[in-house]
Amino acid sequence: MAGPADNRHSKNAARDIQAYGFDREDLALLSTSRHIFDGLTHPDRGGWKRAQVVCAQHYGAEAAEQVLSATVDVIEAMRCLRTSAFTYGREDCACCRYKLTQEERLLIAAFHNLRRRKRSRSFVQALLLVEGTDPARLLVALEMLDYLLFELRGAC
Repeated sequence: MAGPADNRHSKNAARDIQAYGFDREDLALLSTSRHIFDGLTHPDRGGWKRAQVVCAQHYGAEAAEQVLSATVDVIEAMRCLRTSAFTYGREDCACCRYKLTQEERLLIAAFHNLRRRKRSRSFVQALLLVEGTDPARLLVALEMLDYLLFELRGAC
């Protein structure tokens, strides 16, 4: 349940990414997620392969598969809890790449705040993202991704 946003015309298009202060880890999750969404929505475009390349660029070839798997777990948790489509920007579109949809902002902000141990903020953003459903499954998946990234940083 995902669909690309035409951010030049979409009422759902949010502000420029830079306005939110997201860091490298947050933006890597955004990029990887967008490619996964594109792979789910349009399997012929090669989104899965591009997601794997993004993970390899950010985390190294050895860790790419683990990070990609954990990111898919986050997306699947979210997809199972939402009732409406998740609107995303196309990572390979010059117009969309630097804009966030409302749904993307909530997903990345939930991860961003969870990593900073701002659990209340993360919970509220996850709750809004899953449209009032209990966000526990999504928060656990985000925690597992955060833990994996923490472990990878420790291995460097």
